[in-house]
Amino acid sequence: MGRPPSDLDDYLDWQERLENYKASGLEVSVFCLQEGFSPTTFYKWAGRLKAGIPESMVVEKAARERAESGEAVFVPISLKASPVVIELPNGGSVRLPLGVGQAVLVEVIRAVGALRPWKGPKS
Repeated sequence: MGRPPSDLDDYLDWQERLENYKASGLEVSVFCLQEGFSPTTFYKWAGRLKAGIPESMVVEKAARERAESGEAVFVPISLKASPVVIELPNGGSVRLPLGVGQAVLVEVIRAVGALRPWKGPKS
């Protein structure tokens, strides 16, 4: 079956590990032995991170940081397809495309959930 695909946390963990390696002054093999992973895994992640964290994950990271700081009031997203619809107790609904990161989803629900009860069109 294999390992699940890498996510933002994997990239951030490995970014930190590579920074720790650079600061350590150790040989790759010694650093890997101390940290408990193989040199093959180390070089795989070093190669991935040469190009940086993928753009979609950078957006998720920014949203996560805004959510954690409490500064975000609204997270702008563009909807092309809306396979996920969440109906909130206040009458609001959230339509999201597939692939939205967890931090964005949590922040959108928090923002919409904080709105006053929905007053739909009068019948």
